[in-house]
Amino acid sequence: RVFRAAPDGTVDLVAEYDGEPNGLRIHKDGRIFITDSKHGIMELDPATGAVTEHCTRFRLESFKGVNDLAYASDGTLAWTDQGQTGLHDPTGRVFRQRPDGQVDLLLKGIPSPNGLVWSLDNKTLYVAVTRANAIWRVPIMLDGQASKVGTFIQMSGGTGPDGITITADGGLVVSHVGLGAIWVFDNF
Repeated sequence: RVFRAAPDGTVDLVAEYDGEPNGLRIHKDGRIFITDSKHGIMELDPATGAVTEHCTRFRLESFKGVNDLAYASDGTLAWTDQGQTGLHDPTGRVFRQRPDGQVDLLLKGIPSPNGLVWSLDNKTLYVAVTRANAIWRVPIMLDGQASKVGTFIQMSGGTGPDGITITADGGLVVSHVGLGAIWVFDNF
């Protein structure tokens, strides 16, 4: 189910469908995209509550279990495909859908990719890698491919980072559920 919370505290059911919604983002044009662990990327019409398929496969392969998504300012959509991956099965992935609709596999071999966010200049994607207890920095080259991926922040304790976002001045906010903490890293 997907709910809408109003500033006055009222909560309304927007949609209920046969799926497993996990995360969502609102596109600048008002469309709502949902990461659904069962189906893939779904699209929600906020006016009618209709939920339709947006991207449910990469080529012929189903997703492991999409987790979170983020938009670049040009409309590029990136999402994590976490499923049940971890250090025991480092096969998580990060995908991108370009504004023209082309879907690319950006990264594979990740132990539990979770939250993600674009840098303010859209040249870097940051990925919370929960089971590695780290935030990875993923530079995007001029040809659109990932290059020289590395650990940006190595964390400790608990299960690792979950959701992340960027501040207006380029800082990074990290939700670390294992520690029950929110970390804010200054502009970098």
